Amino acid sequence: MRRLILRRPERLWTLGPAVFGVMMAAITAFGLSGISEAESRVLNQQVAIEIRPESLEHQMKALAAHGLELTREDEVRKNDSFESLLERLGVEDRDARQYLRKDARTAAVLRTSAGQTALVRTDLEGRLLRLQLLNKLDAWIVERTGEGQFTTRTARLGSEMRIEHRSVQVGRSFYGAMDEAGVPEAITEQVVTLFESDLDFRRQVSSGDIVRVIYENQLVGGRDIGAYKLLAVRFEAGQKTYEALYFEHPETRKGNYYDAQGRSVKRGFLAEPLRYTRMSSGFTTYRLHPLFGDPRAHRGVDYAAPYGTPVRSVADGVVVSKGWSTGYGNTVEIKHNERYSTLYAHLSDYAPKLARGKNITMGEVIGFVGTTGWATGPHLHYEFRVNGRHVDPSRIIAENPQVPSLAGSALKSFEVAAADLRGRLSLLDNVNTARAQ
Repeated sequence: MRRLILRRPERLWTLGPAVFGVMMAAITAFGLSGISEAESRVLNQQVAIEIRPESLEHQMKALAAHGLELTREDEVRKNDSFESLLERLGVEDRDARQYLRKDARTAAVLRTSAGQTALVRTDLEGRLLRLQLLNKLDAWIVERTGEGQFTTRTARLGSEMRIEHRSVQVGRSFYGAMDEAGVPEAITEQVVTLFESDLDFRRQVSSGDIVRVIYENQLVGGRDIGAYKLLAVRFEAGQKTYEALYFEHPETRKGNYYDAQGRSVKRGFLAEPLRYTRMSSGFTTYRLHPLFGDPRAHRGVDYAAPYGTPVRSVADGVVVSKGWSTGYGNTVEIKHNERYSTLYAHLSDYAPKLARGKNITMGEVIGFVGTTGWATGPHLHYEFRVNGRHVDPSRIIAENPQVPSLAGSALKSFEVAAADLRGRLSLLDNVNTARAQ
């Protein structure tokens, strides 16, 4: 019970100066006397009013009568079940849980939605009205249609494309500077992948270097869905400037990155399948096997790296095999064209969604360093094959042919697009540059 106390003299003063003036004028006009002592005691008495709030149950029913709903959202986690997801979202609905358990698609939907957003709408009692799982441009939707009845459907969501511009000055760390400037990790990785064959990011990038990037950011319902594409980058590292401009060939409709003269920036192969590591064993026709002690040829290169280090494909290609291979353990083989293929062995695990026949892009993570097969410690065994024959990867990397440069009408079209992108990069010279300390 709450007590509300009002003092009458205070309420009289709230009438304001104008009313007070009228009262004084009336007293003067009629010759009325002031307030008596008895009246003053009455006016100064405290007035207590008892307020009895309605019960919580009654209030909930009253709110429910108005059709109020609650909306919540959360990120789908890697090992989520619908029970754990609904519990985090505050859904208390036995009928909804039974419906989702019976739907054979639910487990697959959860697996493909890991890292994406789940939205629910419930009534005040926690009953599910609508569940929506977002996966890029697709939405998986469960809706209540009646008492204990639901329906499931999929929908294609509309999207908008936003062009983002960033100018970054490197401080202690290149990666730290890009992160503090709000550059998505995927864009940072694209920048490194483009230039790492020509620029050593461990030794040649230092404090004061400038990076300017322009990229697309795809949004769905105003939400960032993690779909980015690098359009242009200019990297001033020391006394050298590296530049890459995205352009789609008008005939093939395939996109690539070029310098201002239309020469391809993208190399045929990455220098190494791992980043920031060391070679522990090179290509040789004779060495003592570390496990069996007998002399054998080593037809690849071994890279020592911590367990779980991401392994990247050194070039665009197609996965031709994925699985267990006796001494190699977990293995992935990628065919890059009619001539070149690569193999990656001793993996601890594969990248999500990696499968035979899947198209792979240069720098894409395909697995993780491990100790499977005949391995004495965590490392990657990497092989390079030309027409099915093993060759020393360092020989190919030394040649490292570039993707063909532009010519003819394609070059003229590129020059128009390049002028626009280079102009935008130059505009970033006049904005404040974000710097990580």
